[in-house]
Amino acid sequence: MQRKRDYETISRHVRTAMGFEDPDLLLVGGQVVNTLTGEIYEADIAIKDDVIVRVGDVSDFLGKGLRQIDCSGTYLIPGLIDSHLHTESSLLTPTHFTEVALPRGTTTVVVDPHEIGNVLGIKGLKLYLEETKKLPLEFLVEIPSCVPAAPTLETGPNIISSEEYPELLKEEGFFALAEMMNFPGVIYGDEEVIKKLAHAEAMGKIKEGHAPGLIGKELQAYVTAGISSDHESFTVDEVIEKLRSGCKIQLREGSFARNLLELATGIKEKLGDAKNPWDQVIICTDDKHADDLLYVGHLDHSLRLLVQKVGLDPITAIQICTINPARHLKREDLGAIAAGKTANIVRVDNLHDFNVLDVIAQGRHVASNGKLLLELEEQEYPAWALNTVNPKFIPTREDFHIEAPIENGYVNAHVIGVLEHSLVTDHLVEKVRIKNKRVVLEKGKDLAYYFLLDRHGKTDHFAKSLVKGFGFKGDVAVASTVAHDSHQILITGNSPECMELALKKLIESNGGQIIVAKENGVMETHVLPLPYAGLMSLEKPEAVARQMQKMKQFSEKVCTGISEPFMSLSFMALPVIPKLKLSDLGVVDVDKFEVIDLFAK
Repeated sequence: MQRKRDYETISRHVRTAMGFEDPDLLLVGGQVVNTLTGEIYEADIAIKDDVIVRVGDVSDFLGKGLRQIDCSGTYLIPGLIDSHLHTESSLLTPTHFTEVALPRGTTTVVVDPHEIGNVLGIKGLKLYLEETKKLPLEFLVEIPSCVPAAPTLETGPNIISSEEYPELLKEEGFFALAEMMNFPGVIYGDEEVIKKLAHAEAMGKIKEGHAPGLIGKELQAYVTAGISSDHESFTVDEVIEKLRSGCKIQLREGSFARNLLELATGIKEKLGDAKNPWDQVIICTDDKHADDLLYVGHLDHSLRLLVQKVGLDPITAIQICTINPARHLKREDLGAIAAGKTANIVRVDNLHDFNVLDVIAQGRHVASNGKLLLELEEQEYPAWALNTVNPKFIPTREDFHIEAPIENGYVNAHVIGVLEHSLVTDHLVEKVRIKNKRVVLEKGKDLAYYFLLDRHGKTDHFAKSLVKGFGFKGDVAVASTVAHDSHQILITGNSPECMELALKKLIESNGGQIIVAKENGVMETHVLPLPYAGLMSLEKPEAVARQMQKMKQFSEKVCTGISEPFMSLSFMALPVIPKLKLSDLGVVDVDKFEVIDLFAK
């Protein structure tokens, strides 16, 4: 939240700035990157409590034995700000996410906990919020705008209605209204959607966006509603139209959905001569897995891409990751190294590789050389948050088939086509073989079964469809309780035997991700248990990352068509991202925003 200081605190900070009182920490001899003026120059920094009180000469404090860090030959940049992410997608708890992100130089994250909100409702949001308040990484927790994402197209485990928003928006700790995914509801004036936007506006809250493919009058209607950002753009032309409309563009570099290189390069090529083409551009990761966070990086990785691959000036790249999101968030205390700002400072070795040497967060020296210097208290979770896999109906091997409208022959079916590193899916129409009134998977067609089972016990729904693109080799099943955003059980594969075992193991684990393959009569199983809401592991980041790596290596052998089968699977149930998805109500044509029959007419 925006920092608020009382009389005594302001007085103490002023006295320290004047040299009448000693600071808590000195950073000496570094090259300061000034995001306000675009300059780089040598300066010392004095910090009192959580505030920078002086940038410049601190010689009057030297020789007093005060705590200091020698920054000679290195660069000091503001703490990095992730403007939109779901920490649940890291498969880590907020505490364990902090252990990974903070040493990478990320000091502020804007989080939309709609994953846990969908599974556990308002009490789950409050459980999440309370955990984040204890952490040295600043979490700006938003209120999910779409629980469920598309109420007319799915049965969500929880519903947060517009009537509940005034009280939620008043609650201490909830920062903004999270991404409005129901963009059809906005542009066609759905009463429930507009009420949520109106409540947020009345409380002075930022309204974040999610507008895949929106252009023209639909885009104008969307931004007219007061929505201020978007991370779902498909093309450079779409991005430029959104920038012209005053919409902040969030360059996204997650584990699966990645548009940073394409969009940033396009902006550079098409708007390179514009005076301020980057002022409206900010950074986000959206969904990033534990192994990528540990082995590749968080926003430090995005910085490297902007400089090394896109070719941006380092200062511009740093501004995109610091002061630009700070201004978007109306947080004038963040994003710059200057007197009176919050003391979020990252020391890096150079402005090309951005290797993080030290991290100061809210005035505390919290990380050094990739290691957290603080011991974070492990969180204990109530039983209701750990037992969320409770299907009314448990399919057996015989249930993993698809009934057809004819006895034998061929019919056309709507098929979900998965695309590499994309949340968007293709809407395919494929001729499928029918035998004894059931769909038969023919060799060489790369078709697989895809099922969705209500795991929350609200219904006995067991939806069925077909998918293309996984390239399964042999008898395979992939299953998960991470299924954006209602997080039902998703199972895809070509073997009813493997799918039955995958479901059994998921239930035993109280949620998770699993891949099962059978070769020469031998069944091989790899599972990552995710008992917290069926979304997050309770294990340390290193243990989660190791298991994820093992599962990726195995999946490469049996899923030859896609590099991230679990990420692909998890978004195949989200009926607000084009083109074809599956909900508990059936196959969803997202472009038409309606449930359709599996078999084409």
